[in-house]
Amino acid sequence: MHNRMPWLMGATALLYLGPLMAGLGGYGWPLVPVFTLLFLLWQFIIRPQNWPRQFHDWTQYQAWATLCSNAAIQLLFVTLLFGVGRGIGGALGFIPPYSEMLPVAISFLSIPLARMIWDPWKINEINGFLDHAIDQIAHPGNPVERSELNTARRMIAPLADLPDDTTPATVAQHLLALSAHAEPAFIRTALFERARAGSAQAEIIAMILHSTDPALIVQVPGDGPTLALALLPDDPELISLFATRLRDAMAQDPDIWGKSPSADLLAEWLAKHLNSAAETPLRDLIAATNAAQPADGLA
Repeated sequence: MHNRMPWLMGATALLYLGPLMAGLGGYGWPLVPVFTLLFLLWQFIIRPQNWPRQFHDWTQYQAWATLCSNAAIQLLFVTLLFGVGRGIGGALGFIPPYSEMLPVAISFLSIPLARMIWDPWKINEINGFLDHAIDQIAHPGNPVERSELNTARRMIAPLADLPDDTTPATVAQHLLALSAHAEPAFIRTALFERARAGSAQAEIIAMILHSTDPALIVQVPGDGPTLALALLPDDPELISLFATRLRDAMAQDPDIWGKSPSADLLAEWLAKHLNSAAETPLRDLIAATNAAQPADGLA
């Protein structure tokens, strides 16, 4: 996901480049509605989860209110870009060497390019999967358990104040002290929440240590290592720590492979981290995962 973001931003830049070029070329304001429609189409294609999916839903007032507000915002963007382009073109006396269809084509091209790079439904499914898993671990509807989760949240808060060069051994001492005050499931949930919110380095290390502990993998409900991998930042050192610890945990208890990332998923991470500090640990973890699986998929 993180590796695709710069490409998505580049494809999106083409969308904005179109009206800027049209204004620079001094073409007429009638092109503004055309670009506004393209901007709205981009919203439909790249962010479909924000729009009604059934015809019945479009009969509701809220759907049309959302459409009108988005159209107004996109019209403002297009008009602003068009005006800036016309201002620059007028000041420079620019004579366009292209027809008015080229800017329109450039903006339109950004839509299929962005969709090829970014799968909005896959991202939505991952977020929903993580939300469901965290909910299953914590059961926040129970008042007692909600109180225990809040205790875990307060207890892990000091981790955010630790410097980025804090060693895993130091973080492990904090987790050991924390384990006397909160159940592992609630600690895991609190750490996952912090990771999703963009946590500090020490909090990510704590999540790695907690979710790759062989005893806790078995004790805490849910596929802890798989969820932790999905929440890891694109940092070779952190990925290396995760892969090394999970490989060692699998050597102690091969049965935890069922809660761990599949070899195919690990191969995708390996492809993104060739020639980095994470390459060898990921290769070793893939080998350990394949070795731990029962022959022919039978337990």
